[in-house]
Amino acid sequence: MEGPPRMTPEEREQAHALLIRAVSDPDWRTASQALDDLMRKLLGVHRLLEAEERLAKREPPADPMEVLGFAYVWFG
Repeated sequence: MEGPPRMTPEEREQAHALLIRAVSDPDWRTASQALDDLMRKLLGVHRLLEAEERLAKREPPADPMEVLGFAYVWFG
């Protein structure tokens, strides 16, 4: 079973347009910029997927306050 889509239809359309421009634009500067933009977008998606994978492997902390990163002291 597939998980939720990683990119919205608009993002996919933008990525596809960048790819087409990168491989077909006769102006090398425009093609290069399109390729840079596409790589930036793909790296962002890749980082999100890596973060999602790390979160899925993480064991829940024994102390719920650790989720928030708090160090706390009880005063009596």
